[in-house]
Amino acid sequence: MPKGLKLLVIKEVKDLLRDPKILIGMILFPALILPIMGAAINISTGSLVEKSSGPLTIYVLDQDGGKIAQKVMGFLRDNKVEIIVLSGSYQDAIRNVAGGGVLMVLPEGLSQKIESGTRGEILIYYGFKDFSILESLNAQRVSGLLSTFENVLVRDLISESAPSADPDSILNPLSLNEKSVIKGVAQPISPYVLTNIVRMQGLMGPLVIMIVLILAMQVAATSIAIEKEAKTLETLLTIPVSRLNILFGKLVGSVTIALLATVANVFAFTYYISSITSQAISSIGNIDLASVGLIPPPEGYFLLGLTLFGALVSALALALTLGTLAKDVRGAQSIIGIVIVPVFLPTIFLMMGDMQTLPASIQAALYAIPFTYPVLASQSLITGNYAPILAGLVYMAFFTLFTLYIAAKVFTTEKVMTGRLSFKRRSP
Repeated sequence: MPKGLKLLVIKEVKDLLRDPKILIGMILFPALILPIMGAAINISTGSLVEKSSGPLTIYVLDQDGGKIAQKVMGFLRDNKVEIIVLSGSYQDAIRNVAGGGVLMVLPEGLSQKIESGTRGEILIYYGFKDFSILESLNAQRVSGLLSTFENVLVRDLISESAPSADPDSILNPLSLNEKSVIKGVAQPISPYVLTNIVRMQGLMGPLVIMIVLILAMQVAATSIAIEKEAKTLETLLTIPVSRLNILFGKLVGSVTIALLATVANVFAFTYYISSITSQAISSIGNIDLASVGLIPPPEGYFLLGLTLFGALVSALALALTLGTLAKDVRGAQSIIGIVIVPVFLPTIFLMMGDMQTLPASIQAALYAIPFTYPVLASQSLITGNYAPILAGLVYMAFFTLFTLYIAAKVFTTEKVMTGRLSFKRRSP
């Protein structure tokens, strides 16, 4: 590397690292936010599970007093539910759950209706105070207990009316054994559990990638504009180094930072996925997640890093090209504000959806955006479908070279100094 170019690269890297937007936004942010997200999901989910499985209290207003009403309360007590039997009016009972809690009303004639073959009704009132997830989980817990009791009651009624019959065979004549086929091998995993695992793994990655790309573009676009405002670009152009070397030095410096950001992102994303998959172990039992493809292989992470690096370089090249045409920092930021839209689109469309389900025109538009491929790569970690990612790497390489060609044409002319793309209002 020529001595002059080496000094330019060192200068550019030092300048970029002095910028808090670079150090915090592109390197420290992804290195911290994804592990924090993974840890937060583990802690919050574990806390909710622990509290939602703790003691449960139900207020009961027994207006029936019959055999079925006693069976209901006995079943709940057997399942570690504290029963507080109330007396008095219906309105007085409602006040007990005004600050949160569950009230169960057993209406008069409930036992008689069920024993005579008529459908009975139990009234359940859920008191909401904070509208928290825990209150919702407690409501689901009560609903699940009563649903289980209903199954027990039906079996008892069948056994009483037809002692020789098997209640389970009458109620459930079909037994479903659901399995998921992953990469040609049947695995004892529910498709719903599998889908949830994959969705959680691909949810936050695209969002963080989008933020890093936006920050990278803002910093690269303003690097030349800052030098224009500070009048240092004029001095830089007078040194005995070609203008292409100056542009190349800025690009290499930015790419060096992009490489650091890529490493930080990949390591953080690895920790995030390990946190998510650890939550899934309790749902799918003692199954080796790696053997069924639910833990990405090393080559998947390598391709993710390569794709993210390619997208960062494409973003930096585009931002540098536009930055050479901006008059000042405000103009550069305004230009990038418009270019940010293509960065948002892949994340918006793909974070909660699938590329294959989109209309063909939208698919073509997304494939034309180089920033789509890191999002696809984060989703391909599980599916192992790397063909679009490899094609995307080739496309991003051509996009970057074409963009740099334009930047070089601009930088070797006086337009680099006379660029007048500015969004300031001209004074009359």
